Amino acid sequence: MTKKGQPSFEKALERLEEIVEKLEDPDVTLDQTLALFQEGKRLSDLCRERLAEAEQRVSRLLEDAEGKLRLEDFEEDEDEE
Repeated sequence: MTKKGQPSFEKALERLEEIVEKLEDPDVTLDQTLALFQEGKRLSDLCRERLAEAEQRVSRLLEDAEGKLRLEDFEEDEDEE
């Protein structure tokens, strides 16, 4: 569920990828770089917030065999590092 006026997680991530690509262009001016960085920071914060919300929702949905709620921490795969 997206908040009013904010892009979905997927759209924000897609835009972040575009920003990174533009920032790698040596012809981008300092003003453009600063504007892109600012937009990227905002989108990064939005994605981080959405991921935290998703983790909380998943944690609330996990139940044991007796139907009791149990919380589990998300563990990162060692292969991803």
